[in-house]
Amino acid sequence: MRTVAKHMIEQWIRRYFPEDQLAEVLALLSGYGTETWHREPERVKRDLVIVSRGSLDALKSAIELAKNDYRDVLIGEEIDPWVIGEIKKYKA
Repeated sequence: MRTVAKHMIEQWIRRYFPEDQLAEVLALLSGYGTETWHREPERVKRDLVIVSRGSLDALKSAIELAKNDYRDVLIGEEIDPWVIGEIKKYKA
């Protein structure tokens, strides 16, 4: 993961997960973006963290969903009012 992208993802992780889970969440997220069909890794990883709402189990499920079709995770940006609000809240 690029340094800037990693820093951005770490900021999102810290919003939802305790500090002591940072390494575990990063390790889980590293499972997405390893294949050529894994599109938009930074955006998908951000949304994976948001939709997990701080739950490792939810994060694991969302990662598996994204590995099959990343659009299933990104759809939250368009239709889930909570996800839309979270993204707007933290956009610069």
